[in-house]
Amino acid sequence: MKIELYYDKECPFCNYYANYIKLKENHNLILINARDENESIKEFRKYGFDINNGFIIRVDDTKLFQGCDAIIFLNKISDKKIYFKDNNFFRNFVYPLAKKLRHIILFCLGKKTEILQD
Repeated sequence: MKIELYYDKECPFCNYYANYIKLKENHNLILINARDENESIKEFRKYGFDINNGFIIRVDDTKLFQGCDAIIFLNKISDKKIYFKDNNFFRNFVYPLAKKLRHIILFCLGKKTEILQD
């Protein structure tokens, strides 16, 4: 299984998670800094996926997941898990809070909080 993980390398949370997740040996995980991939990010927008709403994974060039759905997918197939239970608390509180913290941290670091703005 080929998995491309598009994430914000400048975000400490995103960068830590992307580097932490170690998938089973039969998966090919490719980490891609979304800030360097304008064409792919534009393509994802055509399908309703905005990188500014959370990282995006593409599986075998056929399936796309974003945000908490991407985290849940990766957690299910990963040997090293960070416990993210697929429930309303995670989807409606934990993940939105993490997104807000990302913006605050990037702002404090003097980084752009948005990737590929129109």
